[in-house]
Amino acid sequence: MPINNPRFVDRSWTRDCDYLNFDLEDSVPQSQKDYARSQVRHAIVQGQKGAAEINIRINCAYPDADVPAAVWPGVKQINFPKAETGAQIRHLDALITELERVRGIRSGTVRIGATVETTLGVANSYEIASASPRIDAFGGGTGYDMSMDMGIEMFVGFDQFVYNRGEGELIALALGLEREGGVFMSDTTGNVGNAELSIKRAEASRKAGLRTGGGLHPNVVAPQNLGLTPTVNEVEDAHRVLSFFAELDQRGETEGDMDGRIVDKYEAARAEELIEWASLCAHRDAEKSAAREQTAAELDEQN
Repeated sequence: MPINNPRFVDRSWTRDCDYLNFDLEDSVPQSQKDYARSQVRHAIVQGQKGAAEINIRINCAYPDADVPAAVWPGVKQINFPKAETGAQIRHLDALITELERVRGIRSGTVRIGATVETTLGVANSYEIASASPRIDAFGGGTGYDMSMDMGIEMFVGFDQFVYNRGEGELIALALGLEREGGVFMSDTTGNVGNAELSIKRAEASRKAGLRTGGGLHPNVVAPQNLGLTPTVNEVEDAHRVLSFFAELDQRGETEGDMDGRIVDKYEAARAEELIEWASLCAHRDAEKSAAREQTAAELDEQN
């Protein structure tokens, strides 16, 4: 979300987002960079009205100017675009560490999101992802900048980023980080508000073990929240799997047939994870809903 657009920022709390990524980078023209930096603290307040986590995307070329403007109490993550080396991330970590100290933020609170968007970044992905303990998730290697750097078209009917995407996800797994990304689906339109495509991609991504999403338009928020959340039927089925596996264990068996489906310790582990994830989704949705209701009530009282 461009932080230099007051209308977008002031309504950000209404969007039901788990996180808001306020942008100081590509969506802000050069002439408004200073103004954008001055809006961070206001954006934090507005976004938190809906219980969203606040992320700030800075410019890779200006970390020394952007980070002091971006690191304040309430900010959960600094997103560094076009990351290409571990040295960039270590420098960013040092800047954040000093600002946490002088601004009374508990040490290690502010995370780093390292976005890989160039071929050099893909080549150095392991170095980047392991450069700071503030990085807890990793992926990428897609998007507009990546397509420009590779000299390929952005919206095509095949996965032109298949290597980059897989490289990032494998590195995340190797380092014990959460995987970021999404399952490829053909998109030749470039419509960033395509709700139907968003829910299909979110559902597929969740089944592929991914737990996050993002977008550039409010229309894709609700579909992604829905698609990334297990359905009632899936949760009920997961409970059945666990009950059946518990019966197997009591009989001293390691696997069995449940309605034509083999259930073993691997299926049980997946079922347990699905139930836990569904519970976390429900808790987060309730948290956001309560925050929005409270904000709306406060605004009504003021009016």
